[in-house]
Amino acid sequence: MTAILLAAAAVAAPVAAPTVRVTVQPMGAPKPALKYQLLPEVRELKAGNAAQWYLRSFMEQRSFFFSKEGTAQRVRYQGMTLKELASEPLSNYGGSALTQTDWGARLDTVDWQVLDRIQAEGPDLRLSELAPLHLLAASLQIRFRVEVARGEYDDAIRTAKTMFVLARHLSDYPTTAANRVGLTIADMTLDTLWEMIQQPGCPNLYWALTDLPCPLVELRKGVQGDRALVDTELRAFRDNSVLADAEVEDLVSRLSGRAGYIREQAGLPPRNLRAVLATRAKDAAGVRDARRRLIESGLSKNAVEGFDPVHIVLLDDKRDYEVRRDEEIRLLGVKAWEMDTIPREKHTADGLFTDLVPRVADTRRVQARFEQRVALLRHVEALRMFAAAHDGKLPNKLDDAGVPLPADPFSGKPFAYVLEDGVAKLRGSAPKREGHALSYEVTVQHKVSPKGELVNPARKSGGNTKQ
Repeated sequence: MTAILLAAAAVAAPVAAPTVRVTVQPMGAPKPALKYQLLPEVRELKAGNAAQWYLRSFMEQRSFFFSKEGTAQRVRYQGMTLKELASEPLSNYGGSALTQTDWGARLDTVDWQVLDRIQAEGPDLRLSELAPLHLLAASLQIRFRVEVARGEYDDAIRTAKTMFVLARHLSDYPTTAANRVGLTIADMTLDTLWEMIQQPGCPNLYWALTDLPCPLVELRKGVQGDRALVDTELRAFRDNSVLADAEVEDLVSRLSGRAGYIREQAGLPPRNLRAVLATRAKDAAGVRDARRRLIESGLSKNAVEGFDPVHIVLLDDKRDYEVRRDEEIRLLGVKAWEMDTIPREKHTADGLFTDLVPRVADTRRVQARFEQRVALLRHVEALRMFAAAHDGKLPNKLDDAGVPLPADPFSGKPFAYVLEDGVAKLRGSAPKREGHALSYEVTVQHKVSPKGELVNPARKSGGNTKQ
């Protein structure tokens, strides 16, 4: 619908992902068990509004975030390995700008002060702060990786907290596009945690991961905010009085623009809504059926019989949109593996408002993919704990791990696990309509090279940790 509302409509096509091989050291749980945590506790919080401090970060060092030189440096650092980053002069990377973010992440409330704008401006709303927040997260991730590269794990976990809080705070931003930015930031944080647990001496994060809320990034406010944006637009399609020709033209013009943007973002061909509306308004049988459906839905029979065919088609399609919308929104209340078991009505693909239907199922799968990666990392940390207590050996089956393990979000069942030649093979289920599943091979290695790296004579660690 707008750049805000419908950045969420475009979902990237899945790509094949190789098995990721990770080499880790045995490491028992810290004592006390929650010595390390990945979200701030109440004792760390101060009174204040986090959103104001996030935005203040950009006021501190605008050139750091937006200048050509600052952008080029950020891109260069993002492409470096941990070994390369360790040798860069990056102490206090980001300086006071990122310190402001750390402070904001430890305030007790977040108010993005956008709700009134959503309700007043509706679909014309522009939320320019979302793109800079992604830059903020990218800068935090560079600092995070530098800290990991230098073995500064306490500092690294502090940065992970900041990033996870920023991601979680975007749950309170009432647009799905903002929630998706939150999920992206959460994924960036998790990418670096996967790197971190493969470094020598990394503390075990099993209980820290177990303590994270699930889901970390909520979608409910965003979906409800998107609904409010669309409802503001469709409110003009009155069901209690006749629409003038000029009103119809204005409404259809606005609708065409919104739907056209959505289709462009989703990679779909353009669609002539005026032509579709004109054709359907001339279909006497179709208009008659539409009148019947409107009366059955509770509209006044006298009012409906007084509407012209164009008005009838618009109102009937609005009713159909509301049915489809709620079929999607209801998925917020079920688990990812339950979504595809829910019976769904068949709808025509040529509805005038079809492109405005929220794609909640797609966003829920993105959310569940992140939670699946957290669950798999928790499994790896459980394996490190087991190995620490069993002379470096891994369990023959997950039931022997000795700690609770989460189910696969996409199946509701345990992850697939096989131990072959001392290598643990973990595999998750693939989301519907995606062609690959997350798969990890975990090797436990005691030895550390003179350079401080984990070594595995049988196999080299490789591949990205994110699928």
